[in-house]
Amino acid sequence: MVSVVGCADNSPVAAPTSTLPAQQPDGGSTDNPPEVAIPDYETDLDLDKEEKKAVEGALVAFDDFIQAINEAYSGKFEVADEFPKFASGDALKSIQAEAKSVASNEATFKGQIEPLKVEVFEVTRVDETAKSGSVLVNFCVDTSRWTMTPAGQTPTLNPDGKVTMQHTIQLDDESWKVDQQTLWERRC
Repeated sequence: MVSVVGCADNSPVAAPTSTLPAQQPDGGSTDNPPEVAIPDYETDLDLDKEEKKAVEGALVAFDDFIQAINEAYSGKFEVADEFPKFASGDALKSIQAEAKSVASNEATFKGQIEPLKVEVFEVTRVDETAKSGSVLVNFCVDTSRWTMTPAGQTPTLNPDGKVTMQHTIQLDDESWKVDQQTLWERRC
C-alpha cells in the first residue's frame, strides 16, 4: 500500500492519479496492442486475479470519464458524443446535461477536475461470463480548482475545497462504465 500525504485525516487514501496518455502504436504494427494507462490507486482489499482485472477495466473507464468531462466542458463539445462509451445511468444523464448547458452558453466551466487520490473501496464479484460486476471507487478532488457557473452569474469559489466523491463503475454490455456518482464526504 502506498501512503500519500494530502488529506487531513488518517483514513485510507489513494495514490495520485497518473493519467499518462496511452501509447500509440508505431506505424501499422498490430502485434502488440497499445498499453492503456491505469490510474494509480490504493485499496485495502485483497484482490484476486479476476478482481484486479475488473479494477483495471473500471479505472480505465473512470479515467476516460474524467478526461472527457474536462474536454467537453472546456469547449470540445463533440467529445460529449463519446460519453456513452464509458458512462451509463445517472452518471451519463448528469454529464450530458452539464455538457449541454455549457455548449448552449447556459453555464460556463473553468478549470480542470483532477482526482487527487483514488481508492478502490469495493469489488462485486465478476461472474464467469465477464458480463456483470461492479467496482466502487472513492476519490479525492479539490473543488476549488474548477467552477461551473450559470450564465449571468458571477463565479464563486466552491466552499467545500477537497471532497471525497464516490463512483459506481459497472460492467455494462461487456464494457466498464461509470454508472453513478455521488458526494461521499465533505473532506478527504
